[in-house]
Amino acid sequence: MINRKQKIQIVSGAFALAAAAHCLPACADDDSYGCKVVLCLANPVSNGGPRAPDTCASAIDRLYSDLRHGRGFPQCSGSEMSVRQIDTPFDPCPAGTTAAATGALVVQGSVEHGRPGYGQSSGIKLTGTAQPSAPQNDDGNSYGPLACVGKQVGTHQTGSYASGDLQTISVYDRIVWQQPQSPSAIDVYEGGQFEQRIHY
Repeated sequence: MINRKQKIQIVSGAFALAAAAHCLPACADDDSYGCKVVLCLANPVSNGGPRAPDTCASAIDRLYSDLRHGRGFPQCSGSEMSVRQIDTPFDPCPAGTTAAATGALVVQGSVEHGRPGYGQSSGIKLTGTAQPSAPQNDDGNSYGPLACVGKQVGTHQTGSYASGDLQTISVYDRIVWQQPQSPSAIDVYEGGQFEQRIHY
């Protein structure tokens, strides 16, 4: 079984030979660079990421420089892989979770039947401390972690009406926190299916 890293090296080598045999220098400089970029971007993070194969570092560095200077993506004719530039500091949430609303107060917990309580908080056991999901600064930029939440099991209230600090917190059976990264990101697709997101 050929893994993705081997596939990248094999296809890159095959493409380079084809380009040398059938393309003029201008064509090779354009299309072969684009195809190398697409193949290298598809190398999964678990395998070292897009710069891991020895033949990829220079092409990926050139791509990042191009994007930072407002130049577009290179093209790769006939490739099943495609890329899309996006602006987000977070990765897609893991399977079985969704992103909580920006600023929403969330906490992980579980239902315990017979546990004393009142109202909507009855029977809820909390795990950890409530936090806002992806809080933003005055400029609208996220500076805190994003909550990827599972199934909501209830709500929990803190404070009181009398003191004016009543808060309702959503309780979920699972929360995965993601730290913000660079908002400059690339989504990689193969055959129309999402593969991974790369921040640069």
